[in-house]
Amino acid sequence: MTIKIASYGSCITRDNFNSKLNKNYKERYECVATSLHASLISLFSQEFTYDGTKIDFIDEENVHNEADKLKTIEELTKSFFHDLKVKQPDYLIMDFYTDVFLGVFFSQDRFFTNNGYISKTSFFNELPEKFHLKIERSPSDYFGLLLPSIAKFMDFLKKEVPNCEVIINKGRFSNRLLDSEGKVSYLPSYQHYNDIWDKLDNYMISKYDLKFIELDHQKYYISPKPTIGWDVFQLHYHDNYYHDFLEQLNTVTQIDKNVEVN
Repeated sequence: MTIKIASYGSCITRDNFNSKLNKNYKERYECVATSLHASLISLFSQEFTYDGTKIDFIDEENVHNEADKLKTIEELTKSFFHDLKVKQPDYLIMDFYTDVFLGVFFSQDRFFTNNGYISKTSFFNELPEKFHLKIERSPSDYFGLLLPSIAKFMDFLKKEVPNCEVIINKGRFSNRLLDSEGKVSYLPSYQHYNDIWDKLDNYMISKYDLKFIELDHQKYYISPKPTIGWDVFQLHYHDNYYHDFLEQLNTVTQIDKNVEVN
């Protein structure tokens, strides 16, 4: 018997369910729904009408074009809600990288995430008067949009996915990079983002009485050559991070569901 998992947020959550990092995770888990780099502000905004030919991606050399196109369409169509209703996961693991770090664009009384996918398209270029809203620059305005969207989402889960339990992944940025020879160097610090992330996580955990996964990020290092093939970034860790994450998740799911894995 496997546990059905949904992932919302970023690679700090979704990559834990990748066989290149946790090769045996499928013995216990099935990842049935994913929302990657899409703010709840966007997902609860009015839908955009769009011409599919405008989701074209300007950089023809980008090897991630097809994946980026899919993620763009998923955000514009709000398909994550449909996936959750159909798949009925046991757990939804959430991280708030998107809102902490990326923010949203506002155009034509609608919002979409500043995720680097949509902004590559002709659709984006042709939108009038785009305004970029970030939590660090305008915290009161941003929280004024985000908190009602969170409330709507939690209400959606209660009504439409009633047996799904939310777990907050308290992911954090690190600036310590460890190379293959054991040498440590330092990337730019994102501590100010971590401070915002901490406040947002604590709000969610306290208000909705949620369980969480929290690793000591001082113990882990950024990888100069991430296993999955990502670029070096303050959120792309060495493999031991993902192994330890799964151990914590195993503990939470074993306690909650008393699951026996065949």
